[in-house]
Amino acid sequence: MSAVLPDGAPLLLACSGGLDSTVLLHALAAAGRWQLSCAHVHHGLSPNADDWAAHCAAQAAVLGLPFSAHRVAVALDSPDGIECAARDARYRALNLQALEQGVAALLTAHHADDQAETLLHNLVRGAGLMGLAGMPAWRPSEPDRPAQLRPMLALSRSVLEAAAQSRGLSWVDDESNADIRYARNYLRAEVMPVLSSRWPRTAETLSGAARRLAEAQGLLDGLADRDAESIAVATDWGRAWSIDGLRGLEAARQRNLLRRLLRRVGARTAPTEAWLDEWRRQVLAWQSGAECPVSHAGVAGFCHRGLLWLMPDLPAPAALNWQGETDIAWGAGRLQLQPVQGRGLSQSALAQAAPVLRARQPKDRVRRGPGRPRAGVKQIAQECGLPPWLRDRAPILVVGREALWMPGCEPAEPWVAGPGESGWMPVWTPVVAQSTSG
Repeated sequence: MSAVLPDGAPLLLACSGGLDSTVLLHALAAAGRWQLSCAHVHHGLSPNADDWAAHCAAQAAVLGLPFSAHRVAVALDSPDGIECAARDARYRALNLQALEQGVAALLTAHHADDQAETLLHNLVRGAGLMGLAGMPAWRPSEPDRPAQLRPMLALSRSVLEAAAQSRGLSWVDDESNADIRYARNYLRAEVMPVLSSRWPRTAETLSGAARRLAEAQGLLDGLADRDAESIAVATDWGRAWSIDGLRGLEAARQRNLLRRLLRRVGARTAPTEAWLDEWRRQVLAWQSGAECPVSHAGVAGFCHRGLLWLMPDLPAPAALNWQGETDIAWGAGRLQLQPVQGRGLSQSALAQAAPVLRARQPKDRVRRGPGRPRAGVKQIAQECGLPPWLRDRAPILVVGREALWMPGCEPAEPWVAGPGESGWMPVWTPVVAQSTSG
């Protein structure tokens, strides 16, 4: 742990009260090298949930550690299943606390058996290399989630149980773990014991295999990032990728690149092989005039003017009363009001006018700049190259029924700042896959 977390770093440990998190809790407390706090998530799914929360609170109190408990609502009708819904709710609560506390990392107590079960589960589901790589031991932080460390992935459950018993530790058992209707429980109760009876180090071996597969995936990610950079095209609306450039790659690299781009834009799940091949076929067959729209797990994609565009599949937000903010999250992007002198939208005029940001509405007409007539959103978008699917997602600044500005327009009279007057220059940046990390 010291390789990524220096002594004294603040850490948040997720405590379920089970064997694995109990061992990790006491090991970290005994080490005394970090500023440790604990958090428990109460899912409300078990009649024993209150007892588990009380057990975790008591353990933290004995060790003199800060403790927090979070009650969450789990979507019982989630199409992804109750296990996935509970996990999502749990991480939302833990990530939020970790970000609010500014900790160096969120720690979870996954061990080698968990990793082995993940590998086996993904294998029988037909996952690709990314799924077989399992859970990473270290996941760097991102703007919306903290870094996460799983320090016990190399240790089997049997090792942890022996350590807990030798130290006289107590823990709780979740009765739902015995329900083999759940795939993970079936693997744990029925499959892993059979494998371990023949190969005693099955958990550690499979965990090691997942680690090596993760290394292989990292190499493929690096290749995909280089391919992405080689065919990337910078536009006024973010980064896109040349379809002709994609055609110039061999099929395996095309698939590798498309998987990577989907993940970089934030796809919740990896595409199936059949879905990916069909999408690849459609993109490669693109002809001028078509758009080839596609959506997958929270990502929207389009072909337009010889380019492939990908972005989070988010609608424009509800109308927003502007109250002087200069950096505004707007759908899948940001609107920034940059201070300028003698141009832009008059700061004093806007302050008195109570403008509203909203998506376009029928019959909107916007003045395109000084001395230019008003035009409809579609005409302005065509002139400035704003892709069709962004037109309903773009912010428009209005006062009453008058549209003052939209992306692609310059501020115009009577709202333009005069000579020497302070103004705001609106700049809207849609979020598309621009980073080569993650």
